[in-house]
Amino acid sequence: MPWEGYNFEDAVLISERLIYEDIFTSFHIRRYEVKTYVTIEGREIITKKIPHLETHFLRKLDRNGIVMLGSWVETGDILVGKLTPMMEDELVPEDRLLGALFGNDLGTTKETSLRLPIGGKRSRY
Repeated sequence: MPWEGYNFEDAVLISERLIYEDIFTSFHIRRYEVKTYVTIEGREIITKKIPHLETHFLRKLDRNGIVMLGSWVETGDILVGKLTPMMEDELVPEDRLLGALFGNDLGTTKETSLRLPIGGKRSRY
């Protein structure tokens, strides 16, 4: 209901009760699709075990690597954890040097997870 009867540069009043009782809410459903491929280097995998990512990036994923039902996610959060195999010679020289110095097997996988795009902040899945 318009405040002064005009809709131009005017306020709209709503009851606070509508907010608290979830009457004034809306649902927006977005569908995201992830495909896994078989590449020359091997099969892509969906997993929660993504190397070199801190645990707070993976906290909303279930054991299969898919975001848990009912989780609140924000822009940039991982929805599906995915690893793509890559050839050893695709590593940049800096990564090879670090692997040789520290004895870390940087692996031959690249993190290609599906993340919530911009504009999807505060979504519930």
